[in-house]
Amino acid sequence: MNQSDFYNKTTRETNTNFKSHHMFIRDRKSIELTGITKIESLNSEEFILETILGYMTLSGQELEMINFSVEKGEMLITGYVTKVEYYDHEDNEKASKGFFSKLFK
Repeated sequence: MNQSDFYNKTTRETNTNFKSHHMFIRDRKSIELTGITKIESLNSEEFILETILGYMTLSGQELEMINFSVEKGEMLITGYVTKVEYYDHEDNEKASKGFFSKLFK
């Protein structure tokens, strides 16, 4: 079980109901997040997270997860942030219906 699988399993088991999602970026060197429900993947250049408002991608250089509270859905990431991008849950469902689903209609 890799690190991402561990956090996802633990997050699903707690099944907390987070009420809000906040993001605070400090000088493009750290990000404080709330409302995180799942970690899809992470490495030093990209974090893909599920929030209560949809999926989020954080891109940058030397990104590192410093703290993650499963119970509270809070996370602290450090490193140089170059991009923050959101995807709605509906967008991900549409995206998954890509080439192959159209091909085999």
